[in-house]
Parts: sequence; C-alpha cells; structure tokens
Amino acid sequence: MLILISYIGSVNWESSACAFRKENASILYTPFTEFYRVALRGNFVTGATSLATSGVGSITISGIPPGSNIVKAYLFWVEEDMDNASSGNFNGNPITGIKIAEDCSSCWGTYRNALFYADVTAYVLGNGTYSLSSFNPLTCPTGDDGIEGATLVVVWCNNSQPVRTITIYTGDIETPASVCTYSSYSWTHTNFTASNPVLDASYSISLGNGQNFSELPQEYVYLNGYLITSSINGNTGPNGPCSNGSLWDEFKGIATSWILPNSTSAVFSVDNVAAWDCWHPVVSVLSVTSNDSITYSCATPINVDEKIIKPYIKISGNTIEISSNSSFTIFSLRGDIIGRYKAGNYRLRLKDGLYLLKYDQGVEKVLIGG
Repeated sequence: MLILISYIGSVNWESSACAFRKENASILYTPFTEFYRVALRGNFVTGATSLATSGVGSITISGIPPGSNIVKAYLFWVEEDMDNASSGNFNGNPITGIKIAEDCSSCWGTYRNALFYADVTAYVLGNGTYSLSSFNPLTCPTGDDGIEGATLVVVWCNNSQPVRTITIYTGDIETPASVCTYSSYSWTHTNFTASNPVLDASYSISLGNGQNFSELPQEYVYLNGYLITSSINGNTGPNGPCSNGSLWDEFKGIATSWILPNSTSAVFSVDNVAAWDCWHPVVSVLSVTSNDSITYSCATPINVDEKIIKPYIKISGNTIEISSNSSFTIFSLRGDIIGRYKAGNYRLRLKDGLYLLKYDQGVEKVLIGG
C-alpha cells in the first residue's frame, strides 16, 4: 500500500470544536486506492456501528437472498492511534487489525488516526447480527488511543442475479485543510464497464469522527456529482464519548440513475465547507451491473430438504424394517439395483448378504446386512 507523506513545517493551531492544541505536526495522508474487486452474479451488503463510547457494539446484516454464498466479508474500523495496532473481538472471535491507511489526528490527543481491517469471512454466515467487543474506546476530551467505529462489508453471490462488478476503495483523508490536509477531495472507482442499460448500482461510504457542533449543513459527500449527504454528524449510534455525535457515519443507497451506461469510472468526492468539525472518509464501495468477465463463479447450492434425516433401519434375520422420509434405493455391493422406494415405512425380506442404501436427495450411503 502506497502511503504518501508530506511534511508541512511547524504548525500551531487550536480548534474550539476539538479543544485540542497541536504543534510541530507531521501531516500524513493516504490516497484512496482499490482494495478489492470482483465480478460475479451477486452483490454486497453492509452494516455499521459506532464503538467510540465503550468499544462494544453490534452490526446487523440483511438483504442477502436465500440460497446465496458468502464470498468475502471485511470489517473496517478507525482508531485514533498511538501505537499502530488495534484488535478486538468479532462475534466472540479475536481479530487483529491490519493497518492500511492513516492521516493526522482527528482533533484528538493522538499521533494519527488509522484505518484497520480484518478478513472475517469465516465468521459471517449470512443475514444476522454480529457482535463487536473488546476494542479500545475513546475518552473525552483527550481522546487517548481508541476506536471511532466500524463497517462490515459482505460480498455474496447467487446465480439468479445479474453480473455485477463490485469495487472497494480505501484511504484516509482528514478534513478540513486548516486541521490537516484537504477541505475537498475526490477519488475515482475504475476497473469496471457498466452494462447498457444500467440495471442496478449501489454504493456505501464510511466516514470517521463525525460530530454535531450545530454547524451549518455544509459537509458534503457526492457520487458522480449527485449529493449523498450535506451533514456529517456521526449518526451511526450509539452516541460518542463527548455526547455530540457517534464519531461514525455510513451512508448507502441506490445509484442506478447516477451511473452512465457503458461507463468505466465513477467519482466520489467530499467537501468540508463548514470547516468546523474534523472528519475523514475511509471506505467506499460501489456495485454496478456490468459487461465484465466473471472473476468468481458462484456454485449453485444443492436444495436439500432440511427435514431429511437418516432412515431408521432395523434388521431381524432376513427381515429389514426401514422408515424413511426421503425416497431411497437399495443396491447390491456390485451396484445392481435391488429396489427403488418412495418415502414411507417398509418391511422387506432380502437374501443373506450386504447391501447399500442411498436416499436419493442426499449423498450418504448406509451399509445394511441381510
């Protein structure tokens, strides 16, 4: 990951909104770059939560159709960072963050803020609520090393869906310029070719350290020039450590009419006109129906009735009693079919020997003796 570092001499500033004084600051920022790309029959869903108050929260995932496969699940989070390290628990499983972006402190008493991620695919089974715990919470007003919030991005596939190209971009751009680097910034999602017509497009963007200081609604986020929001107030609860915002915002929605047919790029942009609150975009996700070659082939799930259970078998001499709620076939060990049977209760007489029983909607074979 390329980290662009620029040193802007000696600065001395104080923000009444942040109540923090900073001197001799090295200004670091990480430009947005592609983190993940896939073209498949499927889509993505997201969920988010603030963790600033206690380091504990939960994320609810919904909208994954029945019969879908989970392809990837990434948890992204931001810490006001002192030691380049962050960890916690995801659904009771310990995870350690990998730092992929950083910028100057979001007006807290730390060296920097940093974006971390963990691959949590193994722990995400589909729709449901996933718990987060044991992350370092921020304190107010000093803001020692602690977490702001987290977003979970889940990519799923299902062969009933059209082909979509999904791209995830990550970076860390602190605003406003008087605090750190930029007041306005834009980045471009590429590496896709939109279908003609565009059947569907959706987006998600996550921003850290949003707070409400009663500033004018002049904190803008756009996609291809279309307004996503004009207020970054930290609305992804619970409330933050200073009771003026949760320090985490995720905005998501439909962008079908915002993407041109056959287009190969889309531009996210932010503009902190108010210049009163310190906040920073860190993760953007875009999904577009596309003409791209599939890079992930989705397996078709086997539709097996969950009520199917192993048949009840009782052997008494040459008599075999079988009770099964699935149709089944009995074979000789040479593979000859002895008989095919529908679900039900049977009392059969077989010659002495060994046989194989296979219930037709399953794969298990049962050896029986006669």
